[in-house]
Amino acid sequence: MTYKDNFVVEVKADGQILRVKDGSVYLPFGCQYSILLKNLNSKKASVKVSIDGEDVLDGNSLILDTLVTHELKGFLRGTTAKNRFRFIQKTKEIQEHRGDKVGDGLVRVEFAFEKPRPEPIIRKVIKEVEEHHHHHHHDYWPRRYTWYDGDGWNYTSGGTIEDNQPISTYNMSIGSSGDSVKGMSREVVCDSLGVQASFTAQNTPLPDEGITVKGSEMYEQYSYGSIGELEDSSVVVISLKGMQHSSGVVVSEPVTVKTKLECSSCGLKSKSSYKYCPNCGTFLE
Repeated sequence: MTYKDNFVVEVKADGQILRVKDGSVYLPFGCQYSILLKNLNSKKASVKVSIDGEDVLDGNSLILDTLVTHELKGFLRGTTAKNRFRFIQKTKEIQEHRGDKVGDGLVRVEFAFEKPRPEPIIRKVIKEVEEHHHHHHHDYWPRRYTWYDGDGWNYTSGGTIEDNQPISTYNMSIGSSGDSVKGMSREVVCDSLGVQASFTAQNTPLPDEGITVKGSEMYEQYSYGSIGELEDSSVVVISLKGMQHSSGVVVSEPVTVKTKLECSSCGLKSKSSYKYCPNCGTFLE
């Protein structure tokens, strides 16, 4: 599980959550997978997803409500997911045809939470109360100023005002009104996710390298929504591997959180959450 800032990103294959080790997950070439997104925050989240440096949401952003889990299974075209994610080996032939990209093999999830709504404006009305004292022979009227604060009228001593000035009513905003909340739809164009950079390609791809392509057909419909102004975003990156890098063994079954790991020294099988063999202390690959 990859957890950051009350947001969880997981990769699933064959209906099971894959184990994340040093930022990587291991699954067989040719396997179809999905991305599980969990918003554990008390605020809505706007989510952008790129794979191999390409936006897979077709310029949209997913909106996850508070405490909501969503499984993204395939590439969006408009508001419909039509093809599943399939992980294949990047062969020499593929490399020569499409080239190498900086984001190859990487699942990049960028998320940002909605800012709290601004506090409502509290308005207090100030008015002037005219008092005519007959025993005074001045060319002005004494005034008392009153205001209403929700609990009743309050009075304070006032100054003077010329006779020919009209009695006025004033409105005053208490507290900061803040910026107006701007609605943002899911159609907001995503920022560049993984810019393709020009660099010298290696002679042959590494044996554990893979890319994500369109897999089997599917149909999942999404609807448009809206979200308010967003906080600063955070990013989670997970690398997809088709081979156990240290052992050089090609992955035949997805390495899930329930996969038993066999110790290379004593042969004891342990939970995938273990880093060291509980029997002999050997680091588990």
